[in-house]
Amino acid sequence: MFITYYIICVIYCFYQLFKTYRRRYGVDPIQQSPELDAIMVLMMAWVLAPVDAALTWIRIVKEAEEARRRQSKFEIDTSDFRNEETHIY
Repeated sequence: MFITYYIICVIYCFYQLFKTYRRRYGVDPIQQSPELDAIMVLMMAWVLAPVDAALTWIRIVKEAEEARRRQSKFEIDTSDFRNEETHIY
């Protein structure tokens, strides 16, 4: 059970690591040196994966809440409309 959890965490961490390297450096292999990061992932994957997943979940919920608040600010208030027929502003 712990070995399965560890393997899942290592796969998740390497996926995130390579995704970050690809975004940061592109496909140029000369500029990147993931050896120390790979050692860190192998040693600390069991902690890094749940922490990263929790922080990602918190960020997604925060952005959704902000979008909901931003959307609720744009409700139309009909009391501020001008009366075009009588030209009263």
